[in-house]
Amino acid sequence: MVAFANREDLNLSIRESAGSRTLLSILFTLVLAGTLVLSPGLVASAATSSLPRPASFEPDIGFWKSIFGTYSRNQVVLHDNRHLGIVYMVLDFRPADDPGRVLDRKERRAREKRVKREQKRIEAALERLHRFAGQPPEMTPLEARVRDRVTRVSTGLNYAKASGRVRAQSGLRESFSAGLIRQSGYLAEMEAIFRKKGLPVSLARMPLVESCFDVDAYSKVGAAGVWQFMPRTGRQYLKINSALDERRDPIRATEAAAEHLRRDHEALGSWPLAVTAYNHGRGGMQRAIRSHGSDFESMVRTYRGRRFGFASRNFYIELLAAIDVARDADSYFGELPKLDSPELREVKLRRSMRLQDAARHVGVPREQLLATNPAFLRRVRYGVDRIPRGYRLRVPRSARDASLATRRRDLGRSSAGKPEPRVVVHRVSRGQTLGGIARRYGSTVREIQKMNGVRNPRRIQAGQDLIIPLG
Repeated sequence: MVAFANREDLNLSIRESAGSRTLLSILFTLVLAGTLVLSPGLVASAATSSLPRPASFEPDIGFWKSIFGTYSRNQVVLHDNRHLGIVYMVLDFRPADDPGRVLDRKERRAREKRVKREQKRIEAALERLHRFAGQPPEMTPLEARVRDRVTRVSTGLNYAKASGRVRAQSGLRESFSAGLIRQSGYLAEMEAIFRKKGLPVSLARMPLVESCFDVDAYSKVGAAGVWQFMPRTGRQYLKINSALDERRDPIRATEAAAEHLRRDHEALGSWPLAVTAYNHGRGGMQRAIRSHGSDFESMVRTYRGRRFGFASRNFYIELLAAIDVARDADSYFGELPKLDSPELREVKLRRSMRLQDAARHVGVPREQLLATNPAFLRRVRYGVDRIPRGYRLRVPRSARDASLATRRRDLGRSSAGKPEPRVVVHRVSRGQTLGGIARRYGSTVREIQKMNGVRNPRRIQAGQDLIIPLG
């Protein structure tokens, strides 16, 4: 049995090996096999090693730190989309009555017009600076400001190319701080998942970049949950069907993300490449390596691959900034409230059953079971579909230690607590309206909207299934 007494002994052994990454993998394998003993401090050190942070990224990291921690949703930063340290101006649309409130429609339209107008002015200033080699006669105050902002970062910048790179970015201070609060109740368990796999625990902050830790987040292209898994990728690790979507469960999705990141790191060889692959795809990063090499700094600055756009170039840099802001949250936001981390355990269902019956058998209210199992979709919530057999139900540790291998006659007993609403599933026919459907079942348009997440009552489609509350 091999043993290292302290961190210095292990680090020295690793440094002396040319294949340190391979050696670390072997060490963890030996630990799991029981043939190598590491002190607790060594295990923590290996699992929490910091992510690479090239010095050339610091201006870009600083930009994203200001977006996450300083600028409000009602402030817009106009900047160069390749050199983020070049910030031309910050437009302030914060209302005097409440700086952080969401703008109404009229205010948003006014903001959009002003942002476009200022972008065009900056582009014109850059084009004129290019035409006169940076020294136009009778330089305007805006041209002087633009030239000053550029020369602070790069004296050799091509003004003509820069004129096509002016980008607008709204601040995320409110969303980011809310995400920190939401994640506080899950963070310890998420970090434990990464630590168990021997991955940097700082990767647990990626959902702040992906979704500001919004459990209900759905993108226009179908990504869902705090980790924003696409359906195709999510199905490799998670249950996604008409009854369940485990992308919505932060813990299940974290388990999936940790395994996905581990595979990306194994395939690509570095954390900057693996983290970027989470946004750009493993295949996309492998193409980038084949055409450009694995130097990530150079890749970010000069690679022009298909779909390797602003989001992919900045994803790893945004993560580094998010880690910084999360670590120093008190200095950015003051003392934020923290949510309790509930102590949960898992109970495996030996047969399918309705939500209300599962709640009765573990002795917790239906609403609490919904809170601890956010993967349940509407069809399960309202009793249309059963929770499938084999599902690992997350329940409070204090819940009844039920085997859930119950006799069928037990399932017929009335459930305690609030009863499930009586519902039917209606498939929309061509020409039907939500109002007509509501009248048919003695329901209301508002209740149908609420139960199905329909925002616009005029936008229902033929063939769409709606859960209708009766009476």
